[in-house]
Amino acid sequence: MFHLTKVLLLVLLFTCSTLFADFEEGKRVFEKKCSSCHGGYISAKILKENFFEKNNEMLHLNVPTVNMLAYALKDSPLHLGDKEDPEMQKFEIVEFMKDYLYNPNLENSICDPIISKHYKKKESMKGEVSEDEIESIADYLFEYKKMRLKKHPKKYKVLSDSDDTSQFIKQAKEEGKVILVEVTSESCHFCKKMKKEVFSKDDVLKAIDKDFIFIVVDVDKTKLPFDLQKSYQKITPSFFTISSDEVLMNSYPGAWTKEDFLEILKENIK
Repeated sequence: MFHLTKVLLLVLLFTCSTLFADFEEGKRVFEKKCSSCHGGYISAKILKENFFEKNNEMLHLNVPTVNMLAYALKDSPLHLGDKEDPEMQKFEIVEFMKDYLYNPNLENSICDPIISKHYKKKESMKGEVSEDEIESIADYLFEYKKMRLKKHPKKYKVLSDSDDTSQFIKQAKEEGKVILVEVTSESCHFCKKMKKEVFSKDDVLKAIDKDFIFIVVDVDKTKLPFDLQKSYQKITPSFFTISSDEVLMNSYPGAWTKEDFLEILKENIK
């Protein structure tokens, strides 16, 4: 029994390492052959606003981003193959990509027509990308969502004076999120209480992950970002919400119960 378990574990590890290698090779090919046209990740929230509310006037995209490609092929209403049969679905994606990249035709697109009407005409990539390279790109796009979430787990950021806060503004704009700043200190009893009773709860973490970029500042070690010193009442914990335009939205001095904190989060969702 032990021997069988060991064999199964080795098979699993080999399979996982092979999948990772395929993903990384596909990523390398995509970056070399495709990334000059197809931009990086933009959140679904921002993309929906851009195409369905602003008629592409926000982003002026004329080709899909990498996550749009992955979504269209695998998960969209017009997705290829049967999601319950990943092996066959990947095969159908590969065959579709070979045909489409060599003989591009928007009428044969699997993108939403409301979105694809903004795209420029795609030129054939015959002679520029091989069938083997297309298979590698398909591996990359097929695993893109899972690997992106795995590579970029949702965590809070403990700020230091050396950090460039413009990265958070850029991320907030790209992902359509609000910046949530907690001001704390090592000696703060109620900060520790909230960490234990509020920030350890799955529903709180999910709510933060969905709509916020969470930054923690130890006020005894680090100066406050976003010009918050003007609004800080020298109470820990204190919470501030900052828009992607770097504007202070709300401030909440003091500690909060889980229920009250969830209400605070809801208050600041656009």
